[in-house]
Amino acid sequence: MMHQLIIVGGGPAGISASIYASRKKMDFLLITREVGGQVIKAGEIENYLGYAMVDGIAFVEKMIQQMEKLGVKPILDEVIKVERKNEGFKLKTLSGKEYEAKTVLFCTGAEHRKLNVPGEKEYTGRGVSYCYTCDAPFFKDKKVVVVGGGNSGFEAVEQLLNYASQIYIVEISDRFIADEVLRDKVLGNSKVVPLLKHRVLQIDGDGKEVKRVILEDMQKGETYTIDVEGVFVEIGLKPNSELAKELGVLTTNRGEIIIIDCNNRTSEKGIYAAGDCTNIFAKQIITAAGEGAKALLSIYHDLTYGVSSWI
Repeated sequence: MMHQLIIVGGGPAGISASIYASRKKMDFLLITREVGGQVIKAGEIENYLGYAMVDGIAFVEKMIQQMEKLGVKPILDEVIKVERKNEGFKLKTLSGKEYEAKTVLFCTGAEHRKLNVPGEKEYTGRGVSYCYTCDAPFFKDKKVVVVGGGNSGFEAVEQLLNYASQIYIVEISDRFIADEVLRDKVLGNSKVVPLLKHRVLQIDGDGKEVKRVILEDMQKGETYTIDVEGVFVEIGLKPNSELAKELGVLTTNRGEIIIIDCNNRTSEKGIYAAGDCTNIFAKQIITAAGEGAKALLSIYHDLTYGVSSWI
């Protein structure tokens, strides 16, 4: 069966697109490993329109309720291959299912970047964490390192202030780039030790848990060790764009899917993208949701009236 559209990914962009597709009475599918994406791990959200404060999990539950009300039923599976077939596309999933559609919308989001230092892989889940929302409570009265001086790093520190006894913020550049409100709140706390122009060289432990981190002071050209029991890595996201790349879609040098116009089209006809997997400047929940809606309206227009030109 050839559907009009298959949406790949169920974060804010994919959910938003599915809601608009349902309202447009389109023949579509939403295929995703999980519903919510990175929002599930977002902790408290303070900057989404209409919510002064909302927990990430509660926010996802609200989105699911809206999908259910509109009859959207996500297929919980993972798309592992997309290929062109005649005038459309064939998608294969991890479970062995195959689906066909005239158009594809990639809302595949992004995943956390790794430090790629000795000890990181060995101690993941045993002191090394990429989810402060999930793991912060395990570090009550312990010393920890947060790597990354952007919003996600400072949000991690903000939550860890409720548990950890001391928090080192390691940032490789000479300044923190988190929002001023966050910087003021975090850097004014006596538990916090800011370390600019520093980087993590190695994570060590006793074979069971993290016990120390080796740091480089890049300004002095010196290395030294600090005793900590936790390392929270918050150095940005890696876009999940492999499926799009295999179809010849143009990407940036960071791997982001390039959307070639304001209508969320990509360099390949019939393929659209929205959210954190793309080269939009602002990687935020609200922008992902807006991009998902905009992409869907673009797809609906192109299927209904045709596309005048492509690069």
